[in-house]
Amino acid sequence: MFPAHRLLLAMAAASSIALSPSALALGLGEANLHSALGQPLRADIPLLDSRDLTAEEIIVRLASPEAYARAGLSRPDQLLGLRVAVQRQGGQFQARLSTPQAIHEPYLGLLLEVVWPGGQQVREYSLLLDPPHYQPQLPAGTLLAQPASPHAALSKAPTQSASRPATQHAAQPGGQYRTQANDRLWDIAQAVRGAATPHQAMLAIQQLNPQAFIDGNINRLKRDQTLQLPSTEQMQAMAAGQALQLSQQQQQAWQSSQRQLDARPRQQAATAPSHSNSGDTLRLAGSPGSQQGRGEQGSENTQLSEQLAKAEEGLDLARRENAELHSRIADLQSQLDKLQRLLQLKDSQLATLQAQLAAQQAAQQPLAHTQP
Repeated sequence: MFPAHRLLLAMAAASSIALSPSALALGLGEANLHSALGQPLRADIPLLDSRDLTAEEIIVRLASPEAYARAGLSRPDQLLGLRVAVQRQGGQFQARLSTPQAIHEPYLGLLLEVVWPGGQQVREYSLLLDPPHYQPQLPAGTLLAQPASPHAALSKAPTQSASRPATQHAAQPGGQYRTQANDRLWDIAQAVRGAATPHQAMLAIQQLNPQAFIDGNINRLKRDQTLQLPSTEQMQAMAAGQALQLSQQQQQAWQSSQRQLDARPRQQAATAPSHSNSGDTLRLAGSPGSQQGRGEQGSENTQLSEQLAKAEEGLDLARRENAELHSRIADLQSQLDKLQRLLQLKDSQLATLQAQLAAQQAAQQPLAHTQP
């Protein structure tokens, strides 16, 4: 029997891996299982951020016995004949897993290695095979409850993020797209890029619509903007390497501005007493001092407006991150529920074997007494 604590750690390790859209390495996504217990294994795994790689440059295979040993897992004999084919489907590469023989174990600890010209990565998967025609029935209260009023804002995040797939249908190369709240340039670029890389598409959109970005940064897309979307030729006009470098520079500039966001309110608070003291002096309207005061106030209002815009942007980012966190927690809860079902199945199998053994021992006892 597979140790329960090791299974739990394996499932937690697999579920905790997440790749941001700006990740530069090729990655393995979540496994989609299409087979049941007692059937040959059939599963698909999306390859994340494959950029301009070809299928011939990507190798996905079962990890070596040494890699299994380092991970503390035993290499299943049922997977020695595992076949992996890298294919493109819907604009994205997928690794299709299959075995010639049926799988009779409800749990498979799978360790896959992906190799490409830029590096390699190993990821662990926990596959739970349900019996054919199995319909899971989760008891009430299985899912994690959403927090009450202290975090009520989080309940809006899934609705906002759920609207993003519509971007893929509304945005077309050479057309137009009206930005909405929580739209990301990355998502729009993914919808229109075609054979171009996401970074080529993002930079091409920015070049056609400079007015739609705060401070000229790809991470600060304005809402309610009508974007002119580039054609395939316009997106591929810039080399993929140059587009990647420029995107990284803008990403670093945006991260630097986020780190400075908290420092500005403190600096503003430190200078506040000097402005309040100037208010004690009475000046005639139209005097030079009054004009200077209005100029200072206008400058302060501009600074406050900039701080407010950045604060709203930070709040929007926090909401999206919280929504992703809730999604990961829900995935982990689902896997823990499957773990509980697996343990119950193992307990049932063990009880059946014990009953069979007791019956065999009881049947053998009369024979032992009749022997001279």
